[in-house]
Amino acid sequence: MMLDKVKVGERVEVVSLEGKEEIMKKLWSMGIREGCIVEVVQKLGRGMVLKVDNSKVAISKALARGIKVR
Repeated sequence: MMLDKVKVGERVEVVSLEGKEEIMKKLWSMGIREGCIVEVVQKLGRGMVLKVDNSKVAISKALARGIKVR
């Protein structure tokens, strides 16, 4: 399943990241990596807020479509 399909309040594990290297680096800098646990805190129009470790980060749903989770 892709991250954009996860419901608010659910915690999932990142399985893989898809996209260009520059996008991957941006995700890595936000703490989003294979094996990490993320929680969907909020969905806002074309974006979503995630809890990663002890931080909250906002990403676009388009970016979330490139993050495979389980």
